[in-house]
Amino acid sequence: MQAVILAGGQGTRLRPLTLWQPKPLLPLLEVPFLHWLIGRCRRAGLTDILLSVGYLGRQIEAALGDGAAWGVKLRYIVEETPLDTAGSLVLAQPYFSGDPLVVFNADILTDLDLLDLIHCHLQSGAVATLTLAQVEDVTAYGLVEVGEGGRIQSFREKPTAAEALTLTTNTINAGTYVLDPAIFKDYPSGDPLSFERRIFPDLLRQGRRLQAYLHTGYWRDLGTPASYYHGQLDILLSRMRDFPLEDVEERAPGVWVHKTAEIHPDVQLHAPCYIGAYTRLGSQAQVPAGTILGSYSWVNGSLQPGAYGPGLLVV
Repeated sequence: MQAVILAGGQGTRLRPLTLWQPKPLLPLLEVPFLHWLIGRCRRAGLTDILLSVGYLGRQIEAALGDGAAWGVKLRYIVEETPLDTAGSLVLAQPYFSGDPLVVFNADILTDLDLLDLIHCHLQSGAVATLTLAQVEDVTAYGLVEVGEGGRIQSFREKPTAAEALTLTTNTINAGTYVLDPAIFKDYPSGDPLSFERRIFPDLLRQGRRLQAYLHTGYWRDLGTPASYYHGQLDILLSRMRDFPLEDVEERAPGVWVHKTAEIHPDVQLHAPCYIGAYTRLGSQAQVPAGTILGSYSWVNGSLQPGAYGPGLLVV
């Protein structure tokens, strides 16, 4: 199989963080998101990866190169103009091997079992398998209605708060798919194209099978500053377990410290918190819960709850 990572969006909800850096390279506890996602692909045996880039795409190419550092082959599909959620897949057709495509949105933090998802797709005989997640507040998402045997029946637009009270489903599109590459062949290249508004509804009208895969584990859309921050706290608290931290020790539940950090014995570290490489905490440092300190920080005073950032200096 091949993997396709959709990394061309502008990340407008995350501004100002994305004004000078593409959203997929924003770090989670100092690990760029795409580094983690590529590692997940490799561990699942997905080593042929197509990366769709647009906004600040040259930064992504410069950071990742050909993928050799992760033991994968990376090739780039460049959107000269924004092509919505599926338009880049039409551009990518010359690179398709004919095998199913595992497609990722580059802003979803999840412990989804990729091998089980792929198995579900192959067993169902569907042309598209969509990962679904259950959420408490459905008003921020489009809904997916599922029938007998996990067959997807319909898609609904984001409901209003009043409509949400009458609904019997809370399953949403969770942003990871397994797709038959042939579904893109009849769409014109270079035009904007949406999975949610065109591709998936078209397949339903054609009577093609769309399969649901319900993921009941960890799932978070990192598209807002608050969610991006809380996703990192979830890693520290082991709510999101599929995120390896190298050279970092958990000194107490939720307290993660890089092996090279220097911390005075009088310092109290309150969970959850993260202390990066070569950071120094002096005797007067106070580190409240929710603190994320990147590498080479120097702290010898009080931090505000929720302090965040590499190179933070408090004296």
